[in-house]
Amino acid sequence: MSPAVAPVRRLKYFVSRLASFNLSRPWGFAKQIAEEQGKWAPGVLADMMVWAAFHDTAYIDFYEADFALLTKKERKTFMTALVQHHLADTLNDPVDVLILENKISFHKRFAEYAGRDWLDLDNSTFADFQGFVARHPIIIAKTPVGREGKGVFRYDMAEVADAEAFRTELITKGQTLLEEPIVQHPYLAEYCAGTVNTTRVATFFDGEKVHILMGAQKFGRGSVSDQFTWGGFFTMLDENGRSFGPGHTGKHISKYETHPESGKSIVDFQVPMWDEVVAFLDRAARELPTVPYVGWDIAVGPNGPILVEGNWTPGLYETRVSATGIRTGSRARHKPVLDAAAAASRR
Repeated sequence: MSPAVAPVRRLKYFVSRLASFNLSRPWGFAKQIAEEQGKWAPGVLADMMVWAAFHDTAYIDFYEADFALLTKKERKTFMTALVQHHLADTLNDPVDVLILENKISFHKRFAEYAGRDWLDLDNSTFADFQGFVARHPIIIAKTPVGREGKGVFRYDMAEVADAEAFRTELITKGQTLLEEPIVQHPYLAEYCAGTVNTTRVATFFDGEKVHILMGAQKFGRGSVSDQFTWGGFFTMLDENGRSFGPGHTGKHISKYETHPESGKSIVDFQVPMWDEVVAFLDRAARELPTVPYVGWDIAVGPNGPILVEGNWTPGLYETRVSATGIRTGSRARHKPVLDAAAAASRR
């Protein structure tokens, strides 16, 4: 069991999951794993249940990290979504996380880092809206609270006949945050010009130092978002911002040595201006010390990094052996935050 997860917290989680347990979900994963990896489904199911009960590994983690292909020792080098959740729940202030969770409050708090024009439709006039779309004929509309890119939309105002009716429609749909489109670095645009290809970096601020825990580069396929829900995929990054394996989605069998549309190499990818990204995050991660464990989405523009959003539960990004051949996860890099959570749990 992970020492970062307090026994009381684990027990509460176990009881809640037991109350809602439905065998069809793990069995569905077991059958999919068995089919994709040539395993025996009942054996996979039993293995999965043991790791769920004793090793803080959710069924989806077991599947996405290819645990069925790894030894016990190798599995223990990986982070899991459940451990991440416990770390965030233990270390991040439950009130202040709302600053990150709501994209409008995020813009207000991190205006220095966001680097783009924006408008809150709930707290602005039609004249404000007219001025915004005059400055930005292509707009990004977002629901203020949402995950996985599901509340992100792109509109061309040249296709809008009635601006006032359109504004009312956006408010009705809850798409009340408007943003200026981000212009990405030319190197990133070579991979996919139609989507802003963002970099996810997890950090932990221990009160003195900002630790870089994990990096992953996401790639879009031309949609408004590079998230998996829009067809995107990712590759893991080393400490120097360089890819160390092919890309994959984590959701099914996938392997991207090159970008499917542009043909650009994924395995040779290097985040542009990486040193500037690290320095940028070192400043941003100190801004909200009550929320020290964060997964940041960064867009690198022509002149430097732009903060897209912060996620108080950083989101699980790990290598997948079936795609990359790499059998070691990122848990060792997470030692500072694991140690801090363990210490907090003992207090």
